Amino acid sequence: MWLVFILTMDKYESNVIFRKGMSESFSTTIEWAGEAEIGHRLVSLIPDDINFQLTEDAGIANIQIMVSADTLEDLRIIVDQLLADFSNQDE
Repeated sequence: MWLVFILTMDKYESNVIFRKGMSESFSTTIEWAGEAEIGHRLVSLIPDDINFQLTEDAGIANIQIMVSADTLEDLRIIVDQLLADFSNQDE
């Protein structure tokens, strides 16, 4: 069993680079790959207002979680909570 989180940070709003006058938005993507059973448990922990994509192939699940927030601090709080919620599920 293995657990991999890849965290990338970009300053984009809906995949559009900031323009003058737009309010700032911060987003990141968390990617996870592992056993399908664990993947389904992780997906059940993702809040309804967070977008994600789950794919499966040969018993391996891949999850891509897209998180965005108005401030970098809010983004950090959301990501920290997701990772804390996930930390008990990789056993």
